[in-house]
Amino acid sequence: RCAGRVEVKHQDRWGTVCDDSWDMSNTAVVCRQLGCGVALKAHQYAHFGPGSGPIWLNIVHCNGKESALSNCTYRRREVSSCYHSEDAGVTCSGTLSLWPLLQLLWEQEHKCGLSHPPFSPEYTGFRLVNGSTACEGRVEVEVLGMWGTLCASRWDLSDAHVLCQHLGCG
Repeated sequence: RCAGRVEVKHQDRWGTVCDDSWDMSNTAVVCRQLGCGVALKAHQYAHFGPGSGPIWLNIVHCNGKESALSNCTYRRREVSSCYHSEDAGVTCSGTLSLWPLLQLLWEQEHKCGLSHPPFSPEYTGFRLVNGSTACEGRVEVEVLGMWGTLCASRWDLSDAHVLCQHLGCG
């Protein structure tokens, strides 16, 4: 199931969202943005554990129809009125999808010669190669039956975590 602490990337750094005013409308937007089905529960008080780093957003207000959290109103957190013990979380009805990750990677990938976006119908999978176990190695994507490497300069630990979960590697 898609569930966890809500984090956003700003200025190339991941950070959390404060749970002040966090509700089901906000959760619905996060679930939609991630391709994770419908909202089941809005979590407060760091239900999925406290995050670390910056708390980027506070007092988020969505009407529930937005396509992304960035389309909602919010305060950029610049005062110490929220702590990681107040990190927001979501539980959605679906399972984890790689499509949002693939869409983010495509901008970098097409510069590397990949002719079809990995989120198009031609995309069929990911794999790890040349590692010492099935859960480590170089990331490759299959497009039109041919495997190629990812060269995205913005690939980071959070992206790797999503792929590892998708591949059943934790």
